[in-house]
This record gives sequence, structure tokens and C-alpha cells, in this order.
Amino acid sequence: MTTVLIEDYALLRVAIQHVLERVRNADDILAISPAHLLNMSSSINRPVELLVVGCSGLAEQDVGLLSQSMAFFMPRLVLVLYSVLDQGVMAACARAGVAGYLPKASNPDALAAAVNLVLAGGECYPQPVARPHGAVHAPTQELRELTQRQEEILQLLVQGKTMREIGEHVGISVATVKSHARTLYWKLNARNQAEAAYIAVQMGLVRSGGQT
Repeated sequence: MTTVLIEDYALLRVAIQHVLERVRNADDILAISPAHLLNMSSSINRPVELLVVGCSGLAEQDVGLLSQSMAFFMPRLVLVLYSVLDQGVMAACARAGVAGYLPKASNPDALAAAVNLVLAGGECYPQPVARPHGAVHAPTQELRELTQRQEEILQLLVQGKTMREIGEHVGISVATVKSHARTLYWKLNARNQAEAAYIAVQMGLVRSGGQT
């Protein structure tokens, strides 16, 4: 087990689990409610790689759940999903080293991109409020218009395709793909593929359902 999802609402828990299965092995995902955390076996293999915690909207309760679940699972990475943005809870997340603080209302592509970004070592916090040092930010310059080829390659990058896979799909060399990718990273003010994918989805630059 490498990914744990804690969410109180059953339907939302299932929906989030389906998104996680797009980027993680379904067999390695444990989805539970906060109440089940009290009955978890101490024999569970820890530390887990990724912990995803859904907030209830009650600040004290949410901070307590985050602290309790982090202490139990000892995760390498944590992503917190909120229903109502709470500056106090967000600050607590930052102090605890949480990699991402994201709205539950995020569409599946945005959530999947955020998970990939966190797993790649990035951070995602709301704009325009202050975030921990190093968190991903939107491009500071006006995004220049993308060419048709760049849009095609960006769509494939968001899907998590490798440079070689993109080259084979588009019919160009890996070197040319890398050149296009570097240009896209510059235009999006991104450091790598995961950041570029996250920013592209947040800015609506890719078609809905682009990830597989």
C-alpha cells in the first residue's frame, strides 16, 4: 500500500479514488473515512508514499485529522483537499510540510495533475495567497500563443507520455520533442513536465479528459 485517501463523504471518496487510480496503481490505494482511522491496524506497512486528506470545513477538526493521520501513516508526501479555503488550516499544512492544498471542486484533470506534481517533488497551493517557498506559480508573463504542434505536444505531456512516446505519436525525433518541451516549459514558467502539466490544466490550455 503506497497511497492512502481519507475522506468522510463516501461518494466523493469514490470519485477521488477513481482519479488517483489514473496516476497510481489501483491495488496500492487504500480509501477510508476518518472514523476508520481509529481502527487501523498497527501492522500496516509504513511509511506510505502519498497521503491524501479531505477536509471537512471545520478547522480544528481538520488540523487534528491531518496531524493524526500523518503521525499514523508517516507519509513521504501529503496532499490536502479543502471544501472551503481556510487560511489557518492552510498555514498549518505549510508548517507540517504538506506538499499541496487543493480544492475538492478541482476537476479530475487538475487533481490528477496535482498528484503527479506532488509525486515529482513539486508543491501546489492556492493563488494568489502566500505559499511556502518553492510552490508552483502561474507564469508571470502573458502566455504567448502556442502553435498547433506545441498544443499537441502539451496535451501529450499532460497525459504523462515520455519524450519517446510523444515523438512516435507525432512522428518527430525525440530531440525535436525535447526542444518543443523546453519552449513549453519556458512559456509556462515550469521547471519540468509535472509542473507544466499542472499549470496547463489550471490555465485551461488542454482539453478536458486529456489524461489517461
